[in-house]
Amino acid sequence: MPLPFESGRGHGHVRTGKEAFGMSSSEEKRDESLDSGTVETVRGLVRKFVGELSPLPASSGVRADLILRDELGYDSVRQVELTFLLEELFGFESLVVEEAPFMETVGDLEDFTLDMISRGRARVPSQSDVDRVGELVPTRSE
Repeated sequence: MPLPFESGRGHGHVRTGKEAFGMSSSEEKRDESLDSGTVETVRGLVRKFVGELSPLPASSGVRADLILRDELGYDSVRQVELTFLLEELFGFESLVVEEAPFMETVGDLEDFTLDMISRGRARVPSQSDVDRVGELVPTRSE
């Protein structure tokens, strides 16, 4: 089974963003109903953990447009680790992760997470959740 965060380079058309999630205009409105603080918190947490788990450091920080595989060095093993980490952090049900479309960029991952929160299929983590999951991230060897 393909991984939800696997890069689609060279595999034909890869749908990203709202197209990949099959979001209708009513679903887009639900996504927009999240307050700006929640959106910023979720985007910040996704970027934080993508950056901490990334095999390659992002020289100018983790941005939404960075490609997980090509620019941040995510191979299939690291993608699985990221999947489990985010599943734990945001409380995704396993079925949600299995339904996830291919996600090529950090922004795709952020959008998917926000969509799942707006649908009630994931949650915004508490600070204790963030701290607990942060302890699971391996330290980068110098």
